[in-house]
Amino acid sequence: MSLRIRIFIVWVMVCGLAIGQNDVQLRLKTLEVRGLPFFYNSDIEQTIADWLKNENESTSIFYGRMQYYGEQIDRTAVKYGLPWFVKYIPAGSSGYEPRYRDESGASGMWPLSYTIGKKYNLRQTALFDERRDPKKSTEAACLYLRDLYVIYGDWLKVITAFHIGPIRLNQVIHEIGGDLDFAHIYEALVPQERLPVIQFYAAVAVLHHAQQYGIRAMEVERTDAVAVESIGMVVPFAVLNEKIGVGLSDLRNLNPEFRADAVPYLGEPCAFKLPKKYAVIYTAKRDSLSIWIGSKPTLSQRLSRVDTVLVGDGDSAVSMVVSRSDQSVTDSSGVTPPVPKSIAGSTEGTKVWVYYKVKSGDAVYTLSDIFDCTPQQMKSWNHLHSNQLKVGSLLKFYVPAKRKAYYVKLNSFTIAQKRNIAGAD
Repeated sequence: MSLRIRIFIVWVMVCGLAIGQNDVQLRLKTLEVRGLPFFYNSDIEQTIADWLKNENESTSIFYGRMQYYGEQIDRTAVKYGLPWFVKYIPAGSSGYEPRYRDESGASGMWPLSYTIGKKYNLRQTALFDERRDPKKSTEAACLYLRDLYVIYGDWLKVITAFHIGPIRLNQVIHEIGGDLDFAHIYEALVPQERLPVIQFYAAVAVLHHAQQYGIRAMEVERTDAVAVESIGMVVPFAVLNEKIGVGLSDLRNLNPEFRADAVPYLGEPCAFKLPKKYAVIYTAKRDSLSIWIGSKPTLSQRLSRVDTVLVGDGDSAVSMVVSRSDQSVTDSSGVTPPVPKSIAGSTEGTKVWVYYKVKSGDAVYTLSDIFDCTPQQMKSWNHLHSNQLKVGSLLKFYVPAKRKAYYVKLNSFTIAQKRNIAGAD
C-alpha cells in the first residue's frame, strides 16, 4: 500500500471521528430547546464514546432498564413539575439497578443516602430498605430534586447537589468566592464529584438517541406478579423456594427492597410480590409455613453470605440464618456505567481517617450526617453497639483526603452549627 493511500485512510478516519464527536455535541445542543441546559467537555466526550462502545452490552442493559422504569419515573416527574430529562439521572449512577449500593452506603437506583431516605420518609431497617423500592424511591428522589431546584434554580447545580449534597456544593461555591458559573464550579470539584454531571450527559446523549446509534434495548423480563401477605415472622427466600417452587432470582427481582434473602417481619405481616402462578400455591400453604420454619432454625446455613435474624415474636421466636443480598459498589448484574480514565486513575479519591472528640449533645445521626456517612458505617468504624456516645471519647471517620481540613474543622463547631449542617442536608 502506497504512502499516499495510507495518509488518505488516516485522514478519512480522523475526519470521521471529528464528525462523530461534532454529531454527539450537536445532538445535545439541540436539546436546549426542550429545557436541557447545554454542558460539554472532554470528560463528557470520552464517557459518551465509552457508552457507545456498548461493551458487554452494558449500554443495552441500561437502555432496557430505562424503558422498564422510565414510564413510572416520567409520571412521578410530571406530578412534581420536573422536566423530562430527570429520568436520565439514575442511568449514570446506578444503571437503574434497584439493589445498587455504593461505597458510601447510598442505595437504590437513584441512589439515596440514609439521611435523605429518612428525610423523605423511606423506611430503612436491617432487613428492609425502601430506597431500593423503585416506586417509593422515585417518589422520594423527585421530591428531593424539586426541593433542590427551589434552592438553586439551575439543573446543573441540582444534579450535582443531588449526589454530593447541598452542603458540599455550597462549600465549593464559597471556596471560589461565590461564583455561580457552573463551569467554574465544575473545575473546583474533586474528580469523583464531577461524575454525576458527566454520567448524566453521557446517558442523555446516548440513551435518548439510542436507536440512531444502533443500540438495542436488552429487555427486562416482565413477570405477572401478585402482592401477597406474609406471616408473623421472617420468611427466608429459601423456604419459599423449597416449599412453593419460586426461584430465588424472581423473589429478589420482584422484592428489591428486602436487604436479606428473606421477607422481613416488621411488627406486622409484610406484603411482598410473587409470580402469579406461585401466589396460588403460597396462599394454600401459607398457614403451614410458620410451623415448618419454626422446626428448621438453621435452614439456610448452607448459603454463602449470612446474617442471624429473629424469626417470630415473643416466646415463640427462634434464631434463623438468612442470606444477605446487598450489593456493594457494582450492581447485581456486575454492570456499572463507565468512568472516564481521567477520574478512574485519579488519586483525588484517596480517603484518610480523621478524629472527632464527642461533645455534650452529640448524637449518632447528627454526626453521621455531618461526616457524610451512614450510622452503620460510623458504628462499624468505632465498634459501637448502640447509639449511646460517651462525652470526651474519640471517634474516627473515613473521609476523602481532599476534604480532610473541612472534617477536622468540625471539632470546633457548636452543637447548633452541627445541627444546622445536618438539617440542611
